[in-house]
Amino acid sequence: MKPLGTCCVQLLQDENEANKHFRGKAFPFYDELTTLFGTTDTEGGPMLCVGGIGDRTPSCGSEDTPDPMADENVDWLEDTVGRSSVGRVSQRSGKEHVVDSPLPKRTKSMEYYVERISESMIQRTMTERNLISREEEEVTEMLHLVEQDGVPNGSELYFIATELFRSPARRASYRSITASENRIAWL
Repeated sequence: MKPLGTCCVQLLQDENEANKHFRGKAFPFYDELTTLFGTTDTEGGPMLCVGGIGDRTPSCGSEDTPDPMADENVDWLEDTVGRSSVGRVSQRSGKEHVVDSPLPKRTKSMEYYVERISESMIQRTMTERNLISREEEEVTEMLHLVEQDGVPNGSELYFIATELFRSPARRASYRSITASENRIAWL
């Protein structure tokens, strides 16, 4: 059995032998692929990639990547990168299309929103009050009808009527009965 280091060296040699026929030959569409994707030469050099459409590749480098626009790096870039998109604007062939975007919405002040909220609360309160007052009027009207039918105010039957008339459906049922004897029987 061979030591692990020997196996790895042998594997690398076999891999290099298998790829021998690619050496010295131009890769098909290399220039186009490099223009689209940049180069990924990471053997001690920078890794350059394509940016967004119409964006420029950053012109200043970090500690690991030299500034591609510096004079001392221009020759290095031409030799290493070839036809890269560094420092150039990516362009598409064809006509440019104009997009009509809607105008941005204007933001409203805090006072505007507070005013809208208070107006809404006032409107809601008014609506609830109107609903309650209409309901109270209807219950009062129904209790007058009960008194007209002969039920004395303060009696047990009158109290039952006040409880029943809390429901709009029961008020409508009582109102739909035409004969006073039948209405008293319904209570």
